[in-house]
Amino acid sequence: MAFAGCTRPPIYSTEYNLDFEYAKNDSIPTQWIISDPNTTGYSVHVDTLVKQHGHSSARLQWDTAAMARQGGIQQYWPGRRFAGKEVEVSGWTRAEGLSDDGHVFLWLMVADSTGGLQLRADTLRTTRGTADWTRLAAKLTVPNDCTNLAIAGVLAGRGTVWFDNFEIRTDGARYEDKEIPALKTELSDKDKEELRRYVHPLRTCEPDGGDTHDLDILRQLIGNCKVVGLGENTHGTSEIYLLKNRIFRYLAENEGFDILALEAGMAESRRVNDYTATGTGDPKQSIRGLWLWPWWTEEMLSLIEWMRTYNTPEPKIAFTGVDMQFPQFTMRELQRCLGACPSAGRQVGMLSDKLQTYLSKPGPELAAEIGAGLDSLAADKELAVLSDEERAWIRQYMTLVRRFLDKNKTTYWRDRGMAANLQWIMRQNPNSRIVLWAHDLHIGRSAMFPMGTFLKERFGDDYKTFGFVLYEGSYTAWKNKLDVFALPAPEPGTLEYALGQLHEPIFMLDLERMRKENASAMKWIDHLEYREITSTPGILFQRRITETFDYLFFIRTASASHVLNF
Repeated sequence: MAFAGCTRPPIYSTEYNLDFEYAKNDSIPTQWIISDPNTTGYSVHVDTLVKQHGHSSARLQWDTAAMARQGGIQQYWPGRRFAGKEVEVSGWTRAEGLSDDGHVFLWLMVADSTGGLQLRADTLRTTRGTADWTRLAAKLTVPNDCTNLAIAGVLAGRGTVWFDNFEIRTDGARYEDKEIPALKTELSDKDKEELRRYVHPLRTCEPDGGDTHDLDILRQLIGNCKVVGLGENTHGTSEIYLLKNRIFRYLAENEGFDILALEAGMAESRRVNDYTATGTGDPKQSIRGLWLWPWWTEEMLSLIEWMRTYNTPEPKIAFTGVDMQFPQFTMRELQRCLGACPSAGRQVGMLSDKLQTYLSKPGPELAAEIGAGLDSLAADKELAVLSDEERAWIRQYMTLVRRFLDKNKTTYWRDRGMAANLQWIMRQNPNSRIVLWAHDLHIGRSAMFPMGTFLKERFGDDYKTFGFVLYEGSYTAWKNKLDVFALPAPEPGTLEYALGQLHEPIFMLDLERMRKENASAMKWIDHLEYREITSTPGILFQRRITETFDYLFFIRTASASHVLNF
């Protein structure tokens, strides 16, 4: 006889799925971050036929040549759990058909608050590209200021590899994976009523110059904060760009936000600012000069042209970038700034030649030589003829180049650098308020791309974040060329599927208030995965939405951004 209340609830997964027993759609291991196959050429699936333990393993195989030379599975764990302790990660692996240059390894990595990196790895030894199940292990002592700990199984080269039965031990004690109940799929009327307490419907995504009362809630949510991070869960969705455009206009006109900082090169962005501030140059060509396709859109051009109109007759808002991925363009801008300093300009010309060599054949010796040349340039007395503002920009350009040259010395060099660049902008403009426009993965408090984490540490409550999720539609991305890709309706058990049941076309969800009030939805919402798409069409599934953003925009129907013709 069965008794009510004694039935064991179904299990969706364990917290980290270390033994690969749980899968999404009977195919992809839950709880693991999977390398994008469009970028890496490697695919990952659960395999129930080949396993070392339990019912299944994770199979990682090379499928096709791509930009990357390796693929893998990885996880991030909060560093505070392991601070000051000895950690060992182990797992079982086997391989078939490895190419001569193929390698299989398990690694353990920790990062500290200064960007310092410790890495331990164990490599599978094969005979003629084949190996039976073998245990790999890596161990290290975690620093007290550890920010993140990561574990991964990686295949470099061609072939197929299986991973199974991972373990984490802290000071010798084995971590026992916790069970996660079945995910929320259908919302009850009570669930919907509860969520609607935190929902703010929006009139439109379009910056149409119409009624903006629906955005008045922003005044209450952001208060007096100095930096607002506006994310995007694809780099190619028209409605996201339009809504961010509308929000920036509102914040500029009503809340005193006077700087837009884009996830684009800081040096390259000055040409855009020349146009928005004074009308100098051609707006389309200035956008083209950002050298990244996500900004080559009609939606971005509309924003730039509005900024120009708003800055007439007197500049009131500025455009800048926070990135530094292309140092050759930074050097070009540096040389332009030194037009009145012929000796310094010649130094930059020689450094640019060395940098071009470095970009094709990077090496520590040449990086050190370029760094020494930048030291010499900084000490050039000829710079004294320039204004304080011009010298500040020149020093910053040199810093951007140094950050690029040092990218192999610290973890998260790009996100750490972008956060530092935004702080520099704030120091130059201490009375300003900034809208930061970047991908969700950068503005949020993410372990993978932690610019938002660094900014939260620096600014505290003066930094507020808005993420995005989309229900269905299409988007622009790069796969051999720019193209339009379909975004299918979400699967049951995902965040987008749950929020779609509220039947609101566009709304904002107040995650911060949900956290503070410990809303009943907190029992299930952070277990639900949501989709993030970068510049390629591969989907990254993320969780813990309330830990990542302060607020979340939901857009039911999405369409691809409109790419400019140059």
